[in-house]
Amino acid sequence: METKISDMMDSIQDDTVQFQIKNIASSEIIKEATMKKLQVNTNPHKRTRKVSTILIAATLATILLTGTAFAIHYFNLKDLKGPTVQIGSEQAKTLSLNGLKGSPEYEAAQEWENQVDAWHAEGKNRAASDLVPDAYSQYNAFSQEAKDTLDDILNKYNLKMHKTSSDVRSLDELYSALGISGLMPAAGDNGDYPVGGTLYDDGTLTFNGAAALPDGTDVRYQFDCFTKGTFTRVGYLLADADDFEEWTYPKSTGYNILLAISANKSIMAVNLDNSFVFVNILSGTENNDSSKTSYGAQPIDKGDLEAFADGFDFAKLSTLAK
Repeated sequence: METKISDMMDSIQDDTVQFQIKNIASSEIIKEATMKKLQVNTNPHKRTRKVSTILIAATLATILLTGTAFAIHYFNLKDLKGPTVQIGSEQAKTLSLNGLKGSPEYEAAQEWENQVDAWHAEGKNRAASDLVPDAYSQYNAFSQEAKDTLDDILNKYNLKMHKTSSDVRSLDELYSALGISGLMPAAGDNGDYPVGGTLYDDGTLTFNGAAALPDGTDVRYQFDCFTKGTFTRVGYLLADADDFEEWTYPKSTGYNILLAISANKSIMAVNLDNSFVFVNILSGTENNDSSKTSYGAQPIDKGDLEAFADGFDFAKLSTLAK
């Protein structure tokens, strides 16, 4: 699995955000089309009614298009950029897993990790040898100061902690626990890759899986589905957004899926109404660097990545949030 570096972060953040709104007609284009229509009718008595009708239609079209522009959110990896971190003598770029930049989940994660990092540098908030785990332990909040600070951050962003969780050790065990099947691609050969995960009471799911693509390629991946309004401490993914080729892949169900591929890993992310899905795929176009811990995963191409995305039922995944 990718190394979680939550305790090794510095305070540097990248505030670059890009939104891609495609195929949206501008108000200028609407006005131009309207004026052309106005020039067609030369009857002064009929023109008044027609002008009014066209202007009303143009106004309504502008409102509808504006609403669409705000409703359809195309995002890219720059919306997931995390802080630059120090790994030994080198700096590394990261991606946030919790959600899009500006979302409560993203901002809370940034604030909390910065605070945990500061305590670590000061030698504070250490887990005692006789620690009795509680709900705060999963967030590395051990001292009373840390617990109070976490409460303040969660209240600030109107988020909740997970209350209970259960472990699942296979895809079949996950489906049995949920009472739902067909959420993910069919299971493939996992080799020595550990399969299993954690299902939380609010529907949040973290899962290591191995999928078999239609062409027989086996893909190992780390799947996270975070229920919005909750807070999960997962750290950051060591990855540079500039290393990926990315594109938006529309499915027939209407979900806009962000896909990104690099030499040694790939990413899938989907912003659902009630949850945010982030998948780290341990396969890229080459997979020739053993230091990337790919667990022997086979190389894939863009077509394989789209086939992998087709194996997920996002309509069913959206129902997990509680």
